[in-house]
Amino acid sequence: MNFPRVSIIILNFNGIKDTIGCLKSLKKCVYPNFEIILVDNGSKNNEGAKLKKLEGGNLRVFVNRKNLGFAGGNNFAIKKIMREGKSKYIYFLNNDTEVEPDFLSHAVIRAETSENIGIVGSLSLQYTNRDFIENAGHDFLNCGDYVPRGRNRPREDFQKSCEVMGACSAGALYRVEALRECGLYDELFFLNYEDVDLSMRCILYGWKCIFEPKSVIYHKLSVSVEKVRDYAINVQGHYNLLRAYFYNTPALVILLNLPFILIRDLAVIFGTLLTGRFWIFRVFIHARMRFLFNLHDIMRERANRMKHKKVSSFYLLRHQKNFLRKYIPYFITFVVKGQRHHYEPR
Repeated sequence: MNFPRVSIIILNFNGIKDTIGCLKSLKKCVYPNFEIILVDNGSKNNEGAKLKKLEGGNLRVFVNRKNLGFAGGNNFAIKKIMREGKSKYIYFLNNDTEVEPDFLSHAVIRAETSENIGIVGSLSLQYTNRDFIENAGHDFLNCGDYVPRGRNRPREDFQKSCEVMGACSAGALYRVEALRECGLYDELFFLNYEDVDLSMRCILYGWKCIFEPKSVIYHKLSVSVEKVRDYAINVQGHYNLLRAYFYNTPALVILLNLPFILIRDLAVIFGTLLTGRFWIFRVFIHARMRFLFNLHDIMRERANRMKHKKVSSFYLLRHQKNFLRKYIPYFITFVVKGQRHHYEPR
């Protein structure tokens, strides 16, 4: 392998302690040809200036005056990388992660096996319990949802590389050529499911998304999101999930999945009302009202994307999973056992 150049993008938002820990772990990275672009996304307490002092070597630091969201902050860096034209790959890495020294080597090696591979997702393990998975890519469910693949399962259960229906941008390698063809993060998403949207857009346009278990990171999970999570953020998340699905899913797939979508929606509505989870009910309904209000714009964007569709509906149908197998454990956890959902206020 000729060790193509990789640009690693990290965003910081009021998380300098985690960011410094991530940078320390990257110092052990054995891949010989990479740079780090660190973007401070409008943090408080002068964090941007403090991080700027770390600049040097293969680390470049940029400071935004305001929070551009996960989508906008990453796009800021991607555009710089594309203008410079030096990197073949971009690796998106959350600041609340640490990495194995060979994480990047294995991701690049896997990507180099085929020019049709646009995305390589790493195995993201739980930071505090490293024998268990945080995610091993995304599962695409027949009810229109995307969920973390393998979450809370032992890492030994997911040790085969395979095609997946998306990669979590806490740790994922993208081919720059794929981003040039498919576009960058949709900044209207701002935060939550922007990685689902980008992954599915690349898949829709004919690029392969591959899970590589030898590329290992450790993720603290949603450290930055929890700092800003409120009712509006939760509604935005649900709304983004709906948009990601309808933007990138062919009509035949939507039609065949419609019964499962309706069953899931009715189960959530009646389940939350009967168990008194009114916060979740409000978020769920509000997101769908916003979706209907913006349906004209959503359908226009969907039409633009479908012009570039290269993957067949049957490919997506073959790779989607039955939602019942995923959601029965959720029902037991949040309804039967009464555990608080992360959408509910503390």
